[in-house]
Amino acid sequence: MPRAADTTVAGKLGAGGYEHLARIVAQVVDVWPQHEDFLALRFEGESAEQLRFAEETAGLVWRLIAHEAAEAAIGYRRLCVELLREEHFFRRHGRYRYATVREVRDSGVFEEPRVSHYQRGLLLTQVLWQNHARVGETYVRAFLERRGARKRLLEVGPGHGLFLAMAGARLGCDVTGWDISDAMLAYTGRNLAALGVEGTTLARHDIREGPRDGTFDLVVASELLEHVEDPGAVLRSLRGLLSEDGRIFLNVPVNSPAPDHIYLWRSPEEFFDFVAGNGFTPLTTRTFPLTGSTEERAREGRFTISCVVVARAAGAG
Repeated sequence: MPRAADTTVAGKLGAGGYEHLARIVAQVVDVWPQHEDFLALRFEGESAEQLRFAEETAGLVWRLIAHEAAEAAIGYRRLCVELLREEHFFRRHGRYRYATVREVRDSGVFEEPRVSHYQRGLLLTQVLWQNHARVGETYVRAFLERRGARKRLLEVGPGHGLFLAMAGARLGCDVTGWDISDAMLAYTGRNLAALGVEGTTLARHDIREGPRDGTFDLVVASELLEHVEDPGAVLRSLRGLLSEDGRIFLNVPVNSPAPDHIYLWRSPEEFFDFVAGNGFTPLTTRTFPLTGSTEERAREGRFTISCVVVARAAGAG
């Protein structure tokens, strides 16, 4: 008798040639079988182009987690549980749990082993959450691939390092990552080394201390501004780093409670207006609701929407 087709999410992805996506999904379902319905929803209706990009990203992610795939899947599950707890708080109180960096630090979110689970979980969301995947696509298609002659790229708060890796592969030149945390820079550096990325400069630097001389043609701040108490000051500092004809890529989730999120924007328009009010002219804006939701439903229900802006400095050509 012919062998029955594997109708699981991982089986379908594998049959379609999306090997790394299939591996990641299978690992998550192995430790969290109840999550398969969500994952089926995540990949339902995806175009071939969207799946190809997700597979490219999954290839990077798998290289980082292959030696600890089960731990990564457990970290992803724990992350989702933490976020659900924060979602309940947000529903009850209409605000994020913490309002200062000190409060976040005192909560223990940056302590081991919690922070390692959190980091592994966030890494998997880059392919398992539709809004995160769409942000990655936009970063590549609307920012990196439309950069023109611009080459000097800085990412502030590079985290998992995937965006730096994508930039290094496409720009063919050195890229730079800054963070104020030595621990986070070490994490980024380990990931880039594991991915074989060379020519990347990582440094501990507070952008509020300068420079203001337009050092970079391309600046990236993805899921950074919601982690600070005064995002306007940070955004204005980013403007000083940008060359006259430079471009900035910003990504912020609105209505997105998390243990380390501080600053709350309640709508995409509020965030886009914030960008325009702090020295930038938006050129491209995109909105991506959380997996399984339409934008209309996300707006009405105050659910997470990832908001992307590609902008130039106001007054620049």
